[in-house]
Amino acid sequence: MTDSGDSKPLQTPMRRVFGNLWLLVRGRGAAAVMALGATALMARALGPTEFGLVVLIQAYSLLLRGLLNFQLFEAIVRYGVPAHDSNDQRTLRRLIHVCRRVDLGACITATVVAVVVAPLAGPSMGMDQHQVSLLIAYSFVLLATGNGTAIGILRLFDRFDLLGLQMAVGPILRFIGVGFAWWLDGSLWIFVAILAFTYVTENIYLSWLGLREYRQQMAPLTPTETYRDATFGEFPGLRQFLWITYWQSNMDMVPKHIATVLTGYLLGPAEAGLLRLARELSSPLAKGAVLVRQVVYLDLTRSWHHGTGAFSHVAFRTAIYGGAFGMVFVLAAYFFGAELLSTLVGKEYVAAAAVLSLMLLAATIDLAAQSLRSAAYAIGHAGKVLRMYAISAVAYVISFIGLTTWLGLIGAGLAACIAASIPIFAMVVLIRQNLTKSQ
Repeated sequence: MTDSGDSKPLQTPMRRVFGNLWLLVRGRGAAAVMALGATALMARALGPTEFGLVVLIQAYSLLLRGLLNFQLFEAIVRYGVPAHDSNDQRTLRRLIHVCRRVDLGACITATVVAVVVAPLAGPSMGMDQHQVSLLIAYSFVLLATGNGTAIGILRLFDRFDLLGLQMAVGPILRFIGVGFAWWLDGSLWIFVAILAFTYVTENIYLSWLGLREYRQQMAPLTPTETYRDATFGEFPGLRQFLWITYWQSNMDMVPKHIATVLTGYLLGPAEAGLLRLARELSSPLAKGAVLVRQVVYLDLTRSWHHGTGAFSHVAFRTAIYGGAFGMVFVLAAYFFGAELLSTLVGKEYVAAAAVLSLMLLAATIDLAAQSLRSAAYAIGHAGKVLRMYAISAVAYVISFIGLTTWLGLIGAGLAACIAASIPIFAMVVLIRQNLTKSQ
């Protein structure tokens, strides 16, 4: 293994967290601007109804992939940190191979299911036969999504710079492609084809980065060493951990892709497009929450593993900073949301202003919760976190259906805020209880 990481100057845990977070935010910042630009151009070019159809096509594929997402990068960090820190390359190599097998099987299965179910799901979302054909064709992009292992490798070897770079690739390509389609007055299928191409490209690039880093960091196999016979049995608790993170992934997916599909079913494609637009504008906070979780999980796992006192400091201070940062966006949207939507995408989208403020509030609560979620994972309570998010998901679906039917689109935003509030309070109690016991 290379010792490049050993040459880095010593840093405090919080400084290291913010340093790694900056590497990701730098890439995500450019990505957010490009993604927002692509969304705005596409919304202007297609109008609310066709824009909503594109949104539903994307949401359907992401939903099917999410239903078979085992969050393998979490397992590689959780089980790979001890092996990495002790320079046990044999164990690390076998762990990565087990995760790769799961990765490959999941993306193939998701593709098959998406293609088979599309003829039934499309009409229920208001699609005609031509649009169902687009839905089926787009589903094949899922074959490129088996890169959870690659993410885990890059995180384990502290290559957040490469992750930040990769995050900008897809949105930049998407902005360029959508810009050309908008300029040429392209039809619906052209926009779908551009989205498919850019999605496949960014996923293949991520897989290549992970493979390259693996080859650079790992020493060559010895003549007597093999890893292809690696099994789950070599890693006690790994299978259970993957099942927990799998269901956790599904809980995370409920307020994202399931909400969009449900909105299309309950209110129609145009309203689904408005909800997606509000979610896209709140995505800097929502995606920031994912970045925080990616960054702090490695340090929190290492801090707990080595018994350092930085664990509580990193977990709670990061949560406070995240919540304060998000509230700035909530207040801005409350006072200026309608003007922003009118200027950015047109007056026909101003109806999304109220739900935008609520989506930003829900994203702020989730942003504050992510360091606490990583802390709970690090101390071995992934199962309890899953139960918290399961309760949150049930509350979300019930409140979403009830409030959306009653209040319309704004009900979706209220449901998101209700669901986001449940896990954060429960995790604060859980972590404080465990810190008290460890003292």
